[in-house]
This record gives sequence, C-alpha cells and structure tokens, in this order.
Amino acid sequence: MSGFDENGFCKPGRSGRAAHLGDPLTAEQIGGLPDGTEVVITWCGGNGPHPYRVLVDSAGGRRAESLYADVIGPLNRVTIGWDHETRAWHESKVPMPAHVQAEWARLRGTPATHPVKTDGKALTCAGNVPE
Repeated sequence: MSGFDENGFCKPGRSGRAAHLGDPLTAEQIGGLPDGTEVVITWCGGNGPHPYRVLVDSAGGRRAESLYADVIGPLNRVTIGWDHETRAWHESKVPMPAHVQAEWARLRGTPATHPVKTDGKALTCAGNVPE
C-alpha cells in the first residue's frame, strides 16, 4: 500500500518521522502535559506524525516546541512518547537556531539570556554554544 493517494498527495498520517504510541490524548490530558514532554502529533490537516516536545507558555497553553510553536489542541492526534527510531532521528538533528530558542523562552516567560534546553543539552540563546 502506497503512502500517496490517487492524486499523488501524501495520505494523512503518512508524511512524518514518528509513530503514534498509544491512544490519542483528550483535551484535558493535553492541558495537563508538563513542559518538555515528548509527544507525537498528527496535525488536524493530516500532516504528520511528527515528534515534538511540549512547550508550556506563560498563559498555561500547550504548544509544540517547533519553528512556529503551534498550539496543541484536541483536534490534532496527540500521543505521548517516542520510539527508538524517532529518538535517534530527533537527537541527530541540528539544534534550533538561537532566535527560535529565544522565542520559546519568551513564550515560557523566562529570560532569553538563560540557557534553553533542547535534547537535554543546555544551550545559550545567543549562539547555540553548549555550556
């Protein structure tokens, strides 16, 4: 079975680098996820599944730690945990640029001059230099 439909487009849930582990979370469960939780999301438009870490913003909202820090909601399929293959891929990625990490710090309500953690490594917001 191909990952593409009859028009050549990716079928929903077939374009990501992760696998869902378990049942989708409810809105209440998503709202209770702590900062840094590893999740897999298939977005409501069908894009995914992709691995993310949860970013809890200063208003208590849940966002995906990604370039755009999209809001995570119950219309998306959200599951907890990454498998071994997903973790290996994620750990091999180049860290997000300093300006993106600074935006994550702003959303969290923390000073951008403090280290921002990505993949368990402390990085400064100015320069992506491991401490």
